[in-house]
Amino acid sequence: VKSIRGEIIRLGGQGLFETKMERVVLRQGRVQAVKSSAGEIPTQVLVLAIGHSARDTFEQLCADGVFLEPKPFSVGVRIEQRQSVIDAGLYGKQAGHPALPKGEYQLSWRDEQGRGVYTFCMCPGGYVVASSSEEETVVTNGMSEYARDGENANAALVVSVDASDFGSGVLDGVAFQRRLERGAFALGGGDWKAPCQLVGDFLAGRETTALGEIEPTFSNGCRPADLREILPDAIYESLKEGLAAFGRKLAGFDRPDAVLTGCETRSSSPVRILRDEAGRSISMAGLYPAGEGAGYAGGILSAAADGIKAVEKWLDTL
Repeated sequence: VKSIRGEIIRLGGQGLFETKMERVVLRQGRVQAVKSSAGEIPTQVLVLAIGHSARDTFEQLCADGVFLEPKPFSVGVRIEQRQSVIDAGLYGKQAGHPALPKGEYQLSWRDEQGRGVYTFCMCPGGYVVASSSEEETVVTNGMSEYARDGENANAALVVSVDASDFGSGVLDGVAFQRRLERGAFALGGGDWKAPCQLVGDFLAGRETTALGEIEPTFSNGCRPADLREILPDAIYESLKEGLAAFGRKLAGFDRPDAVLTGCETRSSSPVRILRDEAGRSISMAGLYPAGEGAGYAGGILSAAADGIKAVEKWLDTL
């Protein structure tokens, strides 16, 4: 990233740190400038590469008449197992051999209601980290250090949701995320700890009162709880079905002592900023929505590729 920034500067660009984009300035339906905390920046072309959690920008764009629509996304929990258990499930008796990498998995299932249940962002030898972007919310994410030498493996375990779950309003998906995140904050005790539950208790429908051998890695600490208190019934039932299915696919995945930490809500953007075939907003001339926040990508690589395509679309107009 530092090298990319250096190349931009070499070519005449500029990077503004600790600078907030406050709004897009429009005149007659066209981009004229960006108002920022460092002042107004005149421009007629804006590549809007916001992330999937830029809720204040979504709200401002709606207020300015930019066309957005709600889109499906996924919510759920983080699951942690011992990395040794995952290795054994994948490699069998060869687990632990120095020539083998840390075990990784990517699992998917469609439940009886037709919902997608899947894992993503699997972090071998990794940690569950706090990812909140607003006050009094708990949001989980995961990471691995370069050596991948942590004791636990973790991954997002999520269920697809759509307008039937959260409503058809443009920002109803954002409101749905917030309800889950604020519920997790309260269930965790209101001090930024995350609520967690053993898989065995989750499947049995009982509250976790004490943890087992697996030490949760969530960066702010965990508090044993009953995640059913914050998860909608449909999501809870889908997660139960997915856990059982994944346990059949990967031995040890659904061990009773595995830990579920809530909640995982930022799988992808809950909105899409509508654009035409030329990559431009259909309601604001000069605006090129790109990446995850625009609703056209679902990860680091796809977001980067979408950003490249946005600039190529603009270059085609010159």
